[in-house]
Amino acid sequence: MAGGSDGNTTGVKRPRRRAFKACLQALQAPDDLGESSNTLTTGSQQTTRVPLDALPHYSHVLLVTGAGVSHPAGVPTFTDSGKQAWYGKAKKKFKLSGSGKRMFSYAFFAKYRDDATSFFNEMAKTVRRATPTEAHKSVAHLRAAGRLLRNYTLNVDNLDALVDSQAIYPRRCDTSGTVLTKLPKRGDVVQLHGNVLETVCETCSTIATLAYPPPPNLSAPCSACGACDSVRHRIMLYDEKAEEAVLGAGVGSTMMRQLAEDAKSADVVAFVGLSFEQSASVEYYRKVRRAAIPGATRLLVVNPDGGLAASNVASATSFDTGVEYVDVTADEFLAHLLNKDVNLSMLDNDAQR
Repeated sequence: MAGGSDGNTTGVKRPRRRAFKACLQALQAPDDLGESSNTLTTGSQQTTRVPLDALPHYSHVLLVTGAGVSHPAGVPTFTDSGKQAWYGKAKKKFKLSGSGKRMFSYAFFAKYRDDATSFFNEMAKTVRRATPTEAHKSVAHLRAAGRLLRNYTLNVDNLDALVDSQAIYPRRCDTSGTVLTKLPKRGDVVQLHGNVLETVCETCSTIATLAYPPPPNLSAPCSACGACDSVRHRIMLYDEKAEEAVLGAGVGSTMMRQLAEDAKSADVVAFVGLSFEQSASVEYYRKVRRAAIPGATRLLVVNPDGGLAASNVASATSFDTGVEYVDVTADEFLAHLLNKDVNLSMLDNDAQR
């Protein structure tokens, strides 16, 4: 999803998809071509395919997850080409020139508030029809096993909360919408970009659950402070002007500091379901790469189009070492991390409550 850091990043070079066509064909070459078929050079870097079966058992797992985790649940991605992605839907609905990404900017929201609110309501309806995937359940099992440091998610669908609502950060008081700024606990799912099923008041930061079905617009005064035209969906936008209101005072900076600290103590940091076509995800990779201890923390890009995703991040960063990727789905990767067949019936029951 869009975020403040995404909108503030400039000068990030984006590789053209054509440039990777031959590279992807090389990755799909027969195994008898040897190890060279698993290694590509992108600029001054290499991207290396890591077979899923070659991954060992990890005791301290740090996850950064994106739209690819929730897509199997029926939640569209943002940047995939085609009219079914959120950007494509926005472009068609508002007849935007170029990319529909512009609809997710604060400038668009400020100018066309009711239109943007209507679109976010449609997103909320789609999310309400979705159910957690096997990947969401595997994350919960990793947490229960004490192997998950934290899961930082760029998703705003809140599907993680259907598996275990107590693991969601930032947490809120039971009696009000005030965001608690305590540090996230081990195993927490950290919502970096908010939650489309919640609203927030830009004046007093009160957070509430979005009514269902959602109202045509959110023009009613805030129930806490009475401010008019201040209630909106609690999701981060490009060039966000109200980051403190969306995430809670001090929460945004706390999240970023904690992400860097977690990178120092993780055995593996897996970026799962990210295409790295948005600058926010690239910035998170940069932050983790700078903080991670060389030789002690392994970084993996996990995506069915892993070669392309790894090439995207390699082309947008200036690190000396290459990028490792695993070209499998989020479900497959996270199930493998569990390293055993698991009984998901308990979590299935939790999700139905």
